[in-house]
Amino acid sequence: MPSPPSRRWWRRAGAGVLTFAVLEVVLVLADTGPDAVRLALLVATCVGVLGLVLDTLSEGGPSWTVEVERPSVREGGDPRLARYVNLIEAHLAARSADGALRDRLATLTDQVLRQRYGVHRADPRGEALVGPDLAAVLDGPVRRLSPADIDRCLTRIEEL
Repeated sequence: MPSPPSRRWWRRAGAGVLTFAVLEVVLVLADTGPDAVRLALLVATCVGVLGLVLDTLSEGGPSWTVEVERPSVREGGDPRLARYVNLIEAHLAARSADGALRDRLATLTDQVLRQRYGVHRADPRGEALVGPDLAAVLDGPVRRLSPADIDRCLTRIEEL
């Protein structure tokens, strides 16, 4: 466990004073005539810079944990529902039109028509059941669907 910042700096200051004293004694014994004020400033600067570098390097890196703002359907829910939610969220967040949602809606429509009526969308009876609004989304050009458009399509598929 790292020590509190004030305790670290007191230890560094003590180490700086000790370093100053040792350097002063060595330089006096070497008969170099050291200037005590300049030596003290040099030692204080070195201790300060070294302390800042050590503090910066000892900090933990960036936190890669993401805090969830809202509960997710994906956590322990139905994986199929989670895939659908992902698909819709990706469609709504995309910068350009993506055909993945339209293709999935077409697949769902085909499944419902086949299970409930035994027909395909291409059959005349299937076309009549689907209706013009849903058919325009499924067979028309790829476009961005608004949440209201998605809701209308899903409601129509549920009503089949």
